[in-house]
Amino acid sequence: MHNLQLTEDQDMIVDTVRKFVADVVAPKVLEHDEHRTFVRDQFEGLAELGVFGLSIREASGGVGMGLLPFVAALESVGLHSSSLASLWIGQVQCAAALEATGSDALADILTGAQLVAFIGPEHRIVMNAGSVTGSVTGSARVVPAGGEAQLFVVAAQENGIPVLALVRADACKRVPLRALGLASAACAAITFDGAVATTVASGEAAAAAIQKAQVVAWIGVAAAAVGGAIGSIAASKKHASERIAFGKPLLVQEAVQRKLVESRRLVDAARQLTWHAARVADLGQNAIEAAITARLAAIDAVVLAADEAIQIHGGFGYTVEYHVERHYRDGKTFEVLDGGGELLRNRLATIQLA
Repeated sequence: MHNLQLTEDQDMIVDTVRKFVADVVAPKVLEHDEHRTFVRDQFEGLAELGVFGLSIREASGGVGMGLLPFVAALESVGLHSSSLASLWIGQVQCAAALEATGSDALADILTGAQLVAFIGPEHRIVMNAGSVTGSVTGSARVVPAGGEAQLFVVAAQENGIPVLALVRADACKRVPLRALGLASAACAAITFDGAVATTVASGEAAAAAIQKAQVVAWIGVAAAAVGGAIGSIAASKKHASERIAFGKPLLVQEAVQRKLVESRRLVDAARQLTWHAARVADLGQNAIEAAITARLAAIDAVVLAADEAIQIHGGFGYTVEYHVERHYRDGKTFEVLDGGGELLRNRLATIQLA
């Protein structure tokens, strides 16, 4: 494992994102979540900060800092808004896939000129013929940003061969979803009914690009979940220090302390795993196992921390003003993305028990 230390330049970027979150995101998070308002203004704010290219090489138009500052900054976003974090993750994983293929579409993604969403291989989308332009069929059940995206980067298959394709969102059927969490991320179900698709890579090149995008997503979701877990613990400590029961604050009662200690233990472990996975990927090593492990650990951490926080808050824990119920809903929604936790556990078993 590695220590949790950034360079001076990386620290500066993370601090900039934290300030943006404190000034712009946090004050409106309850309003956006309650009314399920898409956070387009906040997405555009991230675009103005130029953070979509943090992990993209300078030669490709990015900043070239790797995934580590992305992970650190995502924690601060997940602390308040997993919805915004999911948009950032989707933008970066699409950028990672298109950088690997040398696609001209990368530039508009890095600037935020196009909001994009990645449709992973777990959705089993089928590519139909055509050397460059063809069509895709199939459906994706839960896609963050799916209702507002302008472009889909699709991991499909043509006769068993991996294909990475671009599909215009307005060529697809999109049904808005009232998902349990990620309420302001415009989640949608997408149907590709013969929509025109442009192939950007196939075969081994497509497989490598898709794998790179998946690793980014697993690590990104882990970082956002760690942020939500930290937010749940902070809210619990604040409430428990102010709430008096049997003549003393809840915070000094052993049962409450145990809940917070267990939550913190899981969060600290998940955070180490997430940063470790980011460093492994930045070194150019195979990060699949580390990324899946981090994602699973972080989801477990945020769900437990938020669940314990709801119990510590008592009846208040179920009201939106106290934030913790949102962290629970968002954590459970993250859990079903990328094919779901069970699929990822099966993949991890295949890797570790081979």
